[in-house]
Amino acid sequence: MNLVQALRINSESKVSLVGAGGKTSALTRLSLEWASDSLVATTTHLGLNQLSPFPVHKIWLPGKPVDEKLSVTTVITGGDSDGRLIGGISQDLWPDLEKAAVNSSMPLFIESDGSKQRSIKAPASHEPAIPPWVNQVVVCVGLSVVGSPMNEETVHRPEVFSKLTGLAFGEPITLNAIERMLVHSMGGLKNIPENARRTVLLNQIDVLTDRTGIHSIEKQLLKKFDAVVTASLKNADEKDFNTEVFRMNERIAGIILAAGRSHRMGSPKALLDWRGVPFVRACVLTAISSGLDPVYVIVGEDGDRISEVIRDLPVEVVENDKWYDGQSTSIKVGITHLPPWIGGAVFLLVDQPQIPVPLIRKLLAEHSSTLGSIIYPISGGRRANPVLFDRTTFSALLKIQGDVGGRAIFSKFPLYSIPWFDESILIDVDTPEDYQRLIKHP
Repeated sequence: MNLVQALRINSESKVSLVGAGGKTSALTRLSLEWASDSLVATTTHLGLNQLSPFPVHKIWLPGKPVDEKLSVTTVITGGDSDGRLIGGISQDLWPDLEKAAVNSSMPLFIESDGSKQRSIKAPASHEPAIPPWVNQVVVCVGLSVVGSPMNEETVHRPEVFSKLTGLAFGEPITLNAIERMLVHSMGGLKNIPENARRTVLLNQIDVLTDRTGIHSIEKQLLKKFDAVVTASLKNADEKDFNTEVFRMNERIAGIILAAGRSHRMGSPKALLDWRGVPFVRACVLTAISSGLDPVYVIVGEDGDRISEVIRDLPVEVVENDKWYDGQSTSIKVGITHLPPWIGGAVFLLVDQPQIPVPLIRKLLAEHSSTLGSIIYPISGGRRANPVLFDRTTFSALLKIQGDVGGRAIFSKFPLYSIPWFDESILIDVDTPEDYQRLIKHP
């Protein structure tokens, strides 16, 4: 996975990069990895030596004509230079920059913050300079200083960092302190437009000697951010300039399909007993324990009874008033209720309460390292459930019709599978005989 894939860049992306510890490397790498031409700009300043990767350099000044459309990769800056740095585009020209990106049908990558080459920074009162129309903000942090003393040598604006995190000068920088700064409204979240995708880039993971706490930090960050990318970016002037993205974590929803008629079973499957709790409650608890968030239960004619047994759990019950038209309608109801920046969804069947938490976590781990479009388990040589669908499949899922599930779109996307040793995941409950087989399974 490269950085363009991890940040889900497309021709309409307008991305501001802020923070420290690899911001300019990320900016350059995004432009080089993008398959076609792109626009690069700065709203603060850029090193003159950092202009060389871009074939064209344009200087925009207030009151002077600017380009309404560009045809090749171009870096756009202001005009002030001290011989080492060149200034950013005036705020008066931000609307023109947006217009040029739209007219050129190119992604736009903007450096919106300065950090004096430190690995970590906290923003001053006037920072970061993020245009209000960007659709993604990437907050960069370098992990190479974890364990080092917090001072002017390791942190840009250490006095602000100390105020936001409670870390005193000279104390070792910890992952927890970095997390506190990132989730603070005056830290990593500062000035991010309301509708922009929020991403953290944890860079320099290759030099982090103790990684025991990194998964916990990623999980905490996802409570405030839409995605957390863990990577090791090389500087643009290094001969082995490359990007290694270790993983990209996003929030993945859980959608439990519980709107079926259960006519062969003779009673609602969602309310059958599984080890002392109803099927649907067992499925919800599994989804929550696996880290799926948010979790939805799609219900039909038995919605009131199903809601009653999970009313105390952090889950949203969604009614499908067309449940009688087949499973496709529940899938589409689930998709339309998802938050705008969700990374994907795991679909669970209410008649499979035996699905284990480690299996879902394995699906999530596979997605974070591959961004696979469709990921499912293989057990006993057969495809099984649950299935994880990446957000790129949602438009196709919204087109399926009738009593079909997500497999109707398998031929349209690359498929990823994970092995699973326990063949009990192949059991689903349609009849009383199936139910007996499930409860008797060791």
